[in-house]
Amino acid sequence: MKISATSSLVLNWSDRNLWQSQETLDYNAQLDLTEGEPLFKLFSEEETFMHMQAVSGRKYFMKKKVSGFLQELSKEEKSGQVIILAAGLAPLSVEIASLFPTCRVFDVDKYLMDDKKELINGNPSNIEFIGCDITDLDLLSSKLLTHNFKMDNPSIAVMEGIIYYIPKESLKNILHFLKKNNFAFVGDFCLKPELVNEKTQFYLTDVFRKIKDEVQLDFINFYSVEEITDFLKEAGYENVSVLNMQQIQEERVGDKNPFLDNNSCWVMNIYAE
Repeated sequence: MKISATSSLVLNWSDRNLWQSQETLDYNAQLDLTEGEPLFKLFSEEETFMHMQAVSGRKYFMKKKVSGFLQELSKEEKSGQVIILAAGLAPLSVEIASLFPTCRVFDVDKYLMDDKKELINGNPSNIEFIGCDITDLDLLSSKLLTHNFKMDNPSIAVMEGIIYYIPKESLKNILHFLKKNNFAFVGDFCLKPELVNEKTQFYLTDVFRKIKDEVQLDFINFYSVEEITDFLKEAGYENVSVLNMQQIQEERVGDKNPFLDNNSCWVMNIYAE
């Protein structure tokens, strides 16, 4: 199945070693990334390397935090729920549902959910697909209930690679909705360019310029750590941690390279509960 240029770009920048399950490998093999080749070729070898480290680190963090959440529940012989907002065709739901067959995963996106359901074809069988604009919270709540989401069950929400493209007020509303319904939260955001180390600032500004030109975006939102932390605290989250890519890169590959200096990566990762 052919997927969009920007989605193809992100998947091209993802370390294949992130995925453990055979179900995920089989799913990924069905994705045709050729639509992204013209956009992919706009980046030099060095740029491609830098973005692959950033995207792979982000995906590693999402999988780690969701897995950790579910593992803690399993120690108490409980099963959790995972809701992935703006899931697109990314394989995270397949991986999590395969590794934790007693949990329930809910992929939510305005587009492509029927296509994704067809591609996965019930393997794994513990994923629900919900077509919904994630900023329409009344509709989201209604559709979750229709798909037998249990609001009183332990749940974690994932917002990977989407906070950049959501209006600020919509983001605040989503965070309030999640906290009101007792979701743990994991996501990522982009630092404001002026907060990124001068040595690597170009990678941030250039990639979003190229993406904006490709898909004709009206805006992209960048934040400081303080702003995102404040949004989460205002929503009611008491425990908020923000990790830079240095820590994640060292854990993922064994050293901090190429994010050797402070704020050398533009992607920041968040976990809140």
